[in-house]
Formats: sequence, C-alpha cells, structure tokens
Amino acid sequence: MKKVKILSMRLENFKCHTHLQLDFMGKSASLYGNNAVGKTTVYDALTWLLFGKDSKGNGEKSIDIKPLDQNGNVRDHEAITSVEAVLQVDDQSMSIKRTLREIWSSKRGSLELTYDGNTSDYFVDGVPCKKFEYDRRIGEVVEEEIFRVLTSITYFSSEMDWKSRRKLLFEISGTMSEKSILQTEERFLPLFEACGHLSCDELKKKVSAERKGYLSVRDENPAKISALQEMERELSGLDFAAAKSEITSLDAKKESVLGQITALQNESAVTEQEKELLSVRMQIAELERENQAFMAEQREGLPNISALEAKKRALEAELAANLREIAEKQNAISGAERSVEDARRRWINVQGEVFEGGKCPTCGQDLPMEQLAAANERFEEWKKDRLEEIERTANSEKAMKLRLQERAEHLQARNMQIENEIAEIGRTMQAVPQIVPMEGFAEHKKALCEQEEEIARQILKIKGDSRAVEGQLRSSLQEINAAIATQQITVGKEDTLSSVREKISRLREESAAASAQMEKLDKLLWLIEDFTRYKMGFVEDTINSLFRIARFRLFREQANGGVEERCDVVFDGIPYASVNSGAKINVGIDIINTLSNYYGVQVPLFIDNAESVTRLEYSDTQVIRLVVSEQDKELRCEYEN
Repeated sequence: MKKVKILSMRLENFKCHTHLQLDFMGKSASLYGNNAVGKTTVYDALTWLLFGKDSKGNGEKSIDIKPLDQNGNVRDHEAITSVEAVLQVDDQSMSIKRTLREIWSSKRGSLELTYDGNTSDYFVDGVPCKKFEYDRRIGEVVEEEIFRVLTSITYFSSEMDWKSRRKLLFEISGTMSEKSILQTEERFLPLFEACGHLSCDELKKKVSAERKGYLSVRDENPAKISALQEMERELSGLDFAAAKSEITSLDAKKESVLGQITALQNESAVTEQEKELLSVRMQIAELERENQAFMAEQREGLPNISALEAKKRALEAELAANLREIAEKQNAISGAERSVEDARRRWINVQGEVFEGGKCPTCGQDLPMEQLAAANERFEEWKKDRLEEIERTANSEKAMKLRLQERAEHLQARNMQIENEIAEIGRTMQAVPQIVPMEGFAEHKKALCEQEEEIARQILKIKGDSRAVEGQLRSSLQEINAAIATQQITVGKEDTLSSVREKISRLREESAAASAQMEKLDKLLWLIEDFTRYKMGFVEDTINSLFRIARFRLFREQANGGVEERCDVVFDGIPYASVNSGAKINVGIDIINTLSNYYGVQVPLFIDNAESVTRLEYSDTQVIRLVVSEQDKELRCEYEN
C-alpha cells in the first residue's frame, strides 16, 4: 500500500492567500475559519499544484488563481503565484513546486506594456523541469483520476457518471460472471444449459421472439380452420363423377361440330379461286421488285437525299441550340459585370470604414489603452479579411465573365460554319436529277390489282352461301365449350376438397405443437425472470459486502417485468441525495477506504463542511478537516497530536 502524506504546504499569492504556511508533518489536521477565509482554497492549491486544476476539476482558464481586489481585478500583476508542498511518499520525502506569473512586453515604438499571457515554472526537489517531466513525476506518485476519487468525499457518489461508478464497483468486487452465478443454484442448471454461448438477456429476447411466433400460430389457426371447414362443407355436396361423365359426352359433340366446320372450309371451288388469287398477288410483288431495281440503278452515283435531309435537320437543331446558349451566356456576362461593379462599390465602402470603438459596451467607460489597441487591431484584421474576400469575389466574377465570352465567341464562329454547311447541302440537293419508274409500270400494276379485286369478290360470293351454316355450327361449338368449362370447374374442385382437408389436419397439428412449445418457453421465461431477481440480489450483496456503511442499488425491477441497470448510493435505505451532510461525509469516507485498498494507495483526504459530522468514520489516512467557524475571522489550523 503506497501512502502519500503532506508534510508541509506554502502558498504565495494564491487566490485569497497572500502568504500561508501549513506544517502538517504528515498528520491529520483541522482548518477553522468563517466563510470565505480560504479553507477550500488550501484543497484547491494542492490540486492545482499537482494537476493544474482546482478541487472541482476546473482548469486554469476557468478559475481565478491570482488574488483579486474588491472590484474583482487582479490585485498585483507583478506578483508571482506559487504553491509548494513537501510530500511523504512511503518513506521518502518529495518537494514539488509550481509557479505562475504574468508576461508583459512593450511593442516597438511604444512605451506602454501589453499583457502577453501567463507562464509557469515547475520544480521537483528544487530542480527545475519541463511540464511533461513534472507531470510524469506526479503521475508516478498518483494518477489524477485516482487522486480525485480518493481525496473528494462527494466525487464518487454524486459527481462521477453512474455508469462509470457502476463499472468501477464491478471491477473492485471481482463479481462472478453470469454463467458462474447460474451454477450456484441447482434450479438454474436447465437455464445454464439453455444459454449456451448466449447471455440470459439474449436468451430472453430469443425465447420471447420464438414465443411470439408460436402465439401467432395458436391464436390465428382456429379462424383459419373454421374458414376451411366451411369450404369443405360446400365442396362435399358436389357430384364429381357426374361432372366427369358429362365432360366425356360434350367432348364427343365438340369433335363432330369441328369436323363439319372443316368440311365447309375445304370446298374445292374456294380452293381454286384462292390459288389464283395468290398467283396474282405474287405477280404484283414481282413487278414492284423489278421497278425498285430499275429506280435503284438511277440512284447509283447520286447523293443520298434522305441522308442529306437528316444532316440538314441535325445542323438546324444545333444552330438553334447554339443561339439559345449564346443568349444565356450574354445574360450571364451581364450578371457577372453587375457583380464586379457591386464588389467595387462594397470595396470602396469597406475601405472607408474606420474604428470607432473606445468604450466598454457594458459600463460605458473608456477602455484601457491596451484593450483599445487590441480592439483596433482586431477591427483592422476584420476589415482586411472583408476586403480580401471582396477582391476574391470580384476576381472570380471576372474570370467567369472571360470564360463566358470565350464560349459565346466559339458558338458564334460555329454558327457561321453551320450556316455555310446548310447552304451547301441545299445546293447539292437541287442538283440531284428526278428518279422515274420503269415504262408502263403504273398501267401494268393497275391491271393486276383489278384482277386481284375481282377474284376476291368471287371467293366472297362462294363463301357467302356456306357462311350461315358455319355460323350456326360455331354458335353450337361455343355453347359446348362453355358447358365443358363449367363441368371442368366442378371437377377441379375435387382436388381443392382434398387440399382443404389436408390443410385442416396440418393446422390442427401446428396448433397442438405451438401450445406445447409455448408451455416449454413460458417455463424457461419464468426461470429467466427468477434468475434475474436472484442475480440482482447476489451481485448487490457481493459488492455491498466490501463496504461498512455505504450501500449500492444496482438494479430496479420495472413494472413491465424488465430490469433497469443503475448505480444509486444508499445509506440506511435512504438515497444518497436525501441523507444529511454528516451521513454523506461518512459514506464518502467508507467508499474511499475501500477504493484506497483497491488502488493500493492512500492520499490525503479533504473533508469540507466537517462541522456537520459529530463522529467521523475511521480512515487510515491523513485527514484534513475544513470546519466553518464563525468566530475565526482568519484561517486557523489545529494539527493532530
């Protein structure tokens, strides 16, 4: 166990203490004084000396380290703040010192001094050292977080995040794993086997999801079975054998009607006329092929009019698109010119601005020269940044205008080229001679078409006589097909009836299996909830056994049966926030005693508001009591005998 004690402390110009010498000699002590005489300042001085922060963990930028006057201003800018302590670390003494002083300098051409910030010096055993080396040496004695936990009565109970507090409690207790706790009671062995590699919470989620599926099956299947039974009753009344016999009879009638229709369509007179009609149509097609070949010979060596027309349309479309883009570019150029002109006006306005500060915006008093100079410098920097931004904007708009002009000029040049190409295509098309069909083509084709029409009229006349008979046959065929379809629907329902009966049987089996599985899962869920309550008590008892009076509530059972993790400090069943100040102090000491044993280090313990405790909890470490005493107008220290 490493033991750290304070042998002495010396404060110079630290907060409210211009000079303070405390000789603890490694023993406990009590600091008495009225409010605001600097009791807690001693604690702040120690934490600042060690870690550069006050006892609440605030850094130098958030606290006033130097003594202030009655107006809240630094009393003496030339005074050097220093805190020095001699520590006893086990059997060795160690002297450490930290100083803080202001840096002032004069600018070239000025006699006035300006404040440039603070600088610190560090000493270990009287030897100056760099900050990183100083921090390393302090860290070898005790880490900052451990020091805060072991020196502050309230830090662990009320300032530390509850999750971090809970994590630390589990670390120091070495609490058994969930699997190990499962094996402490024989009734939980089935749960241990069911968990496998899962935690109880994961198993509960898995089992609950499975149960939800089985519950859905159990609750929904009765309605499904009822609907299927109604369908079964309807289908059972159908005569499937009679429907099959009727289909056989109707198929025979259908074959007879189809034969009669085929005979009408195969009459010889119609067949001869159709052959002649096909011959005439083939002659027309051959004549058109010959004419196409004749006209193709005329086109050889001539320009392709269709291709020229397509190219002309494409060029005209490109010309129109270019004209639209040129108009857009001209509008954009005008916009860029307006933006440049606007930037020029804004630049002139900003360039003419001058600094008009000099008074405090809160109290209205004139600012000190150093603050006035700093404010003017910030104004000039701000003004310079704005001018540079305006210049960048103007240059960007100028560059954009140049790019737009170049694009517009390129498009205008391209349009002149397109117009020349369109004119050339027009001249080429005018020079192409007219293509004519072969001699007598129109007359010959007309004669063949008239012959085709005459043959078609003759075929219609022949077919007209048999059309009425064929119409009656086809009407009869439609009636037969409709009757067959009706009987086929009835026959198809025989398979549906068999399928419905199979589904009813399967759903009943599923419902029985789901009920059996739900019973098993419900038993497992009850066992998980039983173990959760057991584990809560087991873990809390294990951790609470490490403390004498402090207790911790680590779980809370919720109304929905779930368990909420927490880490509430409790004393005699009362939440920490509600106990009196004396109880809070003794609970804090009890916690620090246990944590000191866990970390293997003892550091000085500061107890603020110690007057509220009539009997302090025992602690085997150096205790510094900070006691409010109205009659002590100045700090008074009583050392232990």
